[in-house]
Amino acid sequence: MRLEIYDNLVSRELINEIFDSIHQPIYKFGQRSKPGDMFVFWMAPISEEFASKVKPINRLIEIIDDNITKGQFDVDRMYVNGYDYGNCPTVHVDNTAEGFYTLLYYANPEWQADWTGETVFYNEAQNDIIKSVYPTPGRIVFFDSRIPHSARTPSRSCEFIRYTIAVKLIKNGR
Repeated sequence: MRLEIYDNLVSRELINEIFDSIHQPIYKFGQRSKPGDMFVFWMAPISEEFASKVKPINRLIEIIDDNITKGQFDVDRMYVNGYDYGNCPTVHVDNTAEGFYTLLYYANPEWQADWTGETVFYNEAQNDIIKSVYPTPGRIVFFDSRIPHSARTPSRSCEFIRYTIAVKLIKNGR
């Protein structure tokens, strides 16, 4: 299954502009990774209208389409996830059907190794890690939505929220 990492597509200036546009009091606490989870985290939906009006988000979508999706996918939904120390995200898949993909954009303008916060991808049986992705500022991960994965929350030494913009995609013609 497809799991790709893209670095250096987003300029330092745009990384900062995207962060400024999402680092706002727009989040709702209570999002769950999957139904029945007892642990919750911060989330803010990004509507098409919001994305088109907020220039940094619009430019990010253009970069994604020009360099990764190349017009082969439609956006199903988009939102910002926010994790802080103590959240407990669980292993989940974003969709069980073929033709659905997820794109994660790591939105913090700075990240240090001691802050942890990786995204961990698992084999189908969820008994082994197949890849761990460090939240490098501006990094983009594109993957088949059937791959089990989980965010790792920031460590106690991190005083910031770990932000990702999640874009759920559907392959054209599906």
